[in-house]
Amino acid sequence: MHIPLSLEAALESELSSVSSKDLAKVVTDLSERYRAKGSSKRGKLLQSSQDITAYAAFRLPATYAAVYAALEQVREGQPGWQPQTLMDVGAGPGTVMWAAAAVWPSLQQVSSLERESAMIALGKRLAEHSEHSALKQANWRQVDLTTEWDAASADLVTASYVLNELTQADRRSLVNKLWSLTETVLVVIEPGTPEGFAAIREVREQLAGEGARIAAPCPHSGACPMTEPDWCHFSQRIARSQLHRRVKSGTLSYEDEKFSFVAASKIPGEEIPGRILRHPQIRKGHIRLVSCTPEGLKEEVVSRRDRALFRQARNLQWGSIWPPVEDL
Repeated sequence: MHIPLSLEAALESELSSVSSKDLAKVVTDLSERYRAKGSSKRGKLLQSSQDITAYAAFRLPATYAAVYAALEQVREGQPGWQPQTLMDVGAGPGTVMWAAAAVWPSLQQVSSLERESAMIALGKRLAEHSEHSALKQANWRQVDLTTEWDAASADLVTASYVLNELTQADRRSLVNKLWSLTETVLVVIEPGTPEGFAAIREVREQLAGEGARIAAPCPHSGACPMTEPDWCHFSQRIARSQLHRRVKSGTLSYEDEKFSFVAASKIPGEEIPGRILRHPQIRKGHIRLVSCTPEGLKEEVVSRRDRALFRQARNLQWGSIWPPVEDL
């Protein structure tokens, strides 16, 4: 997949005055700070407006890919749903609203809450390049999520790569608040690491305990069957533009972003039979699959002898619904 051309152009515009040498130095410094801190708490690591711009160019394409993939799974399970309003907390440079508008062009109103004023300024500049009026007219607010704040409810509420910046107590409080402000669907996304999944699992248990219907990625709202040392996560490949390769000093034409997420809904949706976990293992004469089902984790082998099923299995990807549901 690719980020929208207008977003790519916006990033190009932001970095047009920064030399490749200076950009490489800023990105290297950022990477070293992340490794030294041992976390992804961006708010404490971004020390200048140049840091923020470099961070956006460095991370935005991959996080866009993860958010888009997660929202696509939500759309699959809510095929007739057309959200009109979005509230995104910890919005950063506005990555989520770009992905949400691509999945649901029906969006008419966006509210973006972000702590860093320089990040808000960047998000506004990027949105000026969008063709979607809701993005251009988004209501940006400077908000520290660990303090008292309020907002209007929204059809779709999102928190992307935010929980890892909070204490466990602040996480629970934030999730309670977000759920109370959710008209229809709440989506929480974190890095696809054991730590990221642990945070998502806590959110899932918290929301299920409140009676929420788990809309994605799970095919059920019961207890998560995943056991350590494994963890539930997905991967989305994003094409690297020339700018992205320059920022990352990489030669590959793509990168894979791993993410964990949960979506909770207040309305009924399509029930799915299962979802593929990990890449299908295609072997000579058969395909090995691992899926999450309402009955738990399931390992199966699809043989070439079952021609119809084998043809379907060959097209599966990590995160695909299985067995296929024709109407989704």
